[in-house]
Amino acid sequence: MSVRSKRLQNDFQALSELVYNSGGTLKIISLEGNPPYKYLIQYRCKGIQEFKNRIPILRNLHQVEFLLGNNYPRKEPDVRFVTPIFHPNIYPSNRVCLGNYWSIMETLPELVLRVGKFIQYSKDVLNLNSPANSEAKKWAARNMKDFPLDNQTFTSELIREIVWDDT
Repeated sequence: MSVRSKRLQNDFQALSELVYNSGGTLKIISLEGNPPYKYLIQYRCKGIQEFKNRIPILRNLHQVEFLLGNNYPRKEPDVRFVTPIFHPNIYPSNRVCLGNYWSIMETLPELVLRVGKFIQYSKDVLNLNSPANSEAKKWAARNMKDFPLDNQTFTSELIREIVWDDT
């Protein structure tokens, strides 16, 4: 088994455990590959879908596609929202801007948790210095006192002790 295949298998096992421990806030909707390299993940938390008449329209269910390309984990995954979202760090095309924050050491479960924090406008991942959506940046800068939008906690505490299969 190649190094990439081992990493994909380990990520799948750890992500499955994360979903199991999430209390229903995360769900794997679909996956492709053996071991999986493409996931559709559902999040159950508050986020902003869009604006109508200058009022944010909230959404409680979000679907995000994670594509772990041929150069993963050396190269960051392609992460895209399937459902609409309005966020400073997510392009209008719904592609997530991971910025300079991708590291080969970041596991898929950790990235899934980080995207959950994006949805909620969690201040520890919100980056207004390099926005992917300037309208969302302006709105977020004026409304920092209202963040996070949800009290659902996407933290590494959801990841229990993970046994990595390095054989």
